[in-house]
Amino acid sequence: MDSSLLSFVVLAIIYFNVYNRQEKVFLQYKLFIDLVRSNMAMLVIDILGWIFNGLPGMGNLAANTGFNLLLYLTEPIPLMLGFLYTNFQVLRDENQIERLKKRFVLLWFANAVPAVMSLQTGWFFFVDSQNIYHRGEYYWCHVAYCASLMVYSLGFILYNRNLLERRYFHSLLLFYAPQIIGSSIQNFKYGVSYNWSGMMVSLLVIFFNIQDRGLNTDYLTGLYNRRQLDNYMKAKIKKSAAGKSFSAILIDLNEFKQINDRLGHDAGDEALRDAVGIIKKCLRNDDFVARFGGDEFFVILDIHDRELLELTANRLREGADQFNVETSKEYEISFSLGYDVYEGWRELSPDAFFKHIDALMYADKKKRLE
Repeated sequence: MDSSLLSFVVLAIIYFNVYNRQEKVFLQYKLFIDLVRSNMAMLVIDILGWIFNGLPGMGNLAANTGFNLLLYLTEPIPLMLGFLYTNFQVLRDENQIERLKKRFVLLWFANAVPAVMSLQTGWFFFVDSQNIYHRGEYYWCHVAYCASLMVYSLGFILYNRNLLERRYFHSLLLFYAPQIIGSSIQNFKYGVSYNWSGMMVSLLVIFFNIQDRGLNTDYLTGLYNRRQLDNYMKAKIKKSAAGKSFSAILIDLNEFKQINDRLGHDAGDEALRDAVGIIKKCLRNDDFVARFGGDEFFVILDIHDRELLELTANRLREGADQFNVETSKEYEISFSLGYDVYEGWRELSPDAFFKHIDALMYADKKKRLE
């Protein structure tokens, strides 16, 4: 009871912190708020499922039975929301989330039907004449059902790990660790309740490592925004010294305005996400990538060798060419690139270095148009 109440208070603090932000209109924040709400609801239902256990009287018997049934009916919902949140963090596709919601309604019924039938059959649970709750013969089928949702989510993260930055990949993996530990303790040690406290810890991991960083990221692409780029660039220049420098690449998505004008802004957004996918595929997970402007991206790499930088630039161009060959989109992706090694001895300010790279990019774009 104490751990559940503490978990509820922590979640309430997170909820009001997130809900009062302007970012709550975005799907990522809506899914996170729904996760927090569902976890708070499960903590309340779990507490109520224990309060009436063993108390005399028909009212207490009805309450004990009803709240335990509600627990079995609602338990899969936070797990499904967890997968939706994970899926969006990986693919950034709102239409995909809407499709998954409809499928999850059917999946929810697959658990709800035997849960309700347990009132007569005792499959998942039953409450005896002394108002004592017991696990049913097929209780472990319900556990396996819920566990499969978490395992599928973990598999989805691992399968798509190349689409995630390292910090997001590790955070999403850690998201499921406390849930698995808490539910395992609860299922194998009857009488304790750590399932939803475990999820509270999971939500703390997400809040600090992903949601609270939303102020530094671009919503559409998931990349760092200009503010974070400026901060990172200043830090790199401050640490830079002769013989130990870094490189930068400014990437411009060619003919982006034509894509928007000809195919609409939805296609334009899709083209931006495709461009980000190509960029990430061609770079290392720990390379810094930010959205510099509308159709421009800025990359900072720990490379101080010009030949290696040239190879990276060529890899980006080849990645775009390969995308065009392998996909059948109504548009093609191509890049104009400006890149150079930051030479510490020149002591360029961040703005001066940005302008230098920007000039190189426009020179490349002009060359392509000739």
